[in-house]
Amino acid sequence: MKLRTRLFAVVSAVVLLLAICTGVNAAKQQLEYYSMWNPGEDQQQVLAQVIADFEKANPGVSVKVTWAGRQVVAKARSRVIMGNPPDLIDQSFCELWGALLADKEVAVPVDDLLDSPGPEGQARFRDIFYAPTFDLYQVSGKSYFIPYEFITSGFFYDKTTFNSYGLQEPKTWDELMDVAEKLKAQGIAPFAQDGNISFYNAYWFYWLTNRILGPGSFYAAAADRTGETWDHPGYLQAAQMIYDISKARKGYFQEGYDGSNYPAAQMGWARRESAMIVCGTWIPNETAEGQVADFDTGYFAFPEVKDGKGTLENFEAYMIGFAIPKGAKNEALAKEFIKFTLKKEYQEMIAGQADNIAAREDVQLPTVLADVDPYLRNATEFHMEYDGVQAKLPEWFTSVFYGLDDRLLFGTITPDEFIQQIKQQTISYWQKKK
Repeated sequence: MKLRTRLFAVVSAVVLLLAICTGVNAAKQQLEYYSMWNPGEDQQQVLAQVIADFEKANPGVSVKVTWAGRQVVAKARSRVIMGNPPDLIDQSFCELWGALLADKEVAVPVDDLLDSPGPEGQARFRDIFYAPTFDLYQVSGKSYFIPYEFITSGFFYDKTTFNSYGLQEPKTWDELMDVAEKLKAQGIAPFAQDGNISFYNAYWFYWLTNRILGPGSFYAAAADRTGETWDHPGYLQAAQMIYDISKARKGYFQEGYDGSNYPAAQMGWARRESAMIVCGTWIPNETAEGQVADFDTGYFAFPEVKDGKGTLENFEAYMIGFAIPKGAKNEALAKEFIKFTLKKEYQEMIAGQADNIAAREDVQLPTVLADVDPYLRNATEFHMEYDGVQAKLPEWFTSVFYGLDDRLLFGTITPDEFIQQIKQQTISYWQKKK
């Protein structure tokens, strides 16, 4: 009798324990997160730490993360369309815009989150960021994305090389041309260019139109269905300036740049085979292992053009961060995770461990990007990367602009031919869209 009683007690205890465990598992929330990073990348390691700490701080929560790489939006899009999206996606705002806002708004507005207290008790979450950048990506006055990383582009160079030849950072295009001529005279290619990367080639025309005609000018020409905007002489001036530095004229790029396969040119820059490169703020980190021993990375913003409307205070804001797709099962939990990720300790890891600019204004820039800081702090106007063309008109950007821009930079078509052809192809593009 006693044995039966004891056996019943043991079985009851086991059943009770199983019930408790089952109940805990059943109650555990799972946040599903698709990320743009690959395992082993610096940002991936930072976010992996964030995830581990978030789960530790929230025992009832697990985070199922898919490190999907740069094709994250394409991989998640079918699920978004089917109404079964992950709870959270991160990528550049340009990519997120195209996937979640371009055709119809399939992202969750986050203004309620931005207006809630910040992660350290700030009055408003939105006040910790470089505030004007939110306006760039709004639709009907609503914000849909929250950044954790800030990127911009400009000229990167080796200070050791500049100091060796007594060169100063150029502030104007004329000063840049003077520096380039002096470097070429010393047998150094002034500019590095991986010609097989069209979006790297595109930096030159986009920035020159920005400096000549002001922010919004590149987008205005691309979006003009009549093509008439291309008749403005400022676009021809930009094309002439690019043609002038190409191999057709002064030859300021490294030999064979038109056939250079990424990352050959940028690694050549790190080895001092060329002096300057126009690129995003990821470039020092991306080339760090290939840099010669005394390489000292410097930065200057794309120079102003004489009598141009654009100034050094017009600054590019290329943001990477989060979006919550409509239909997310755990919208509230996703918002909690976003705020957790933006704690200062993790933003300092983006700067210190990943050598990139944090989205929070109160986080110091990494040492290797210290020269970016005064330009960023003094900016009076922000604009999207590629003037918003890549985000809002991605098909025109790749199917019309890329090919013609490549040929202009390579010196295989003249400035007049470029303007004539891009105007006609822009008209044809928009006619097909009717």
